[in-house]
Amino acid sequence: MYKNVKIDLTPLPILEELIEDLTNKYLTQKAVLASCGEYADPHLVQGLESDIKLLDEVLERVYDQQQLINLRAEQIIGLN
Repeated sequence: MYKNVKIDLTPLPILEELIEDLTNKYLTQKAVLASCGEYADPHLVQGLESDIKLLDEVLERVYDQQQLINLRAEQIIGLN
């Protein structure tokens, strides 16, 4: 009765779009910081450096979360 039903249990990159967006924002902030000259406002530079650090930490956590999702999906596939 259900011989032609296929179930795809391969892990989907759930957080892929978020990772791409964070990476683009991170790279943009680094480019802006690099383009700041020596006469840039110190508060601007400090803010950019803080943003870059925060984005790096968040990006790392989101990437790790995606890896955990992938591992969990692989475990579920292995059980079937």
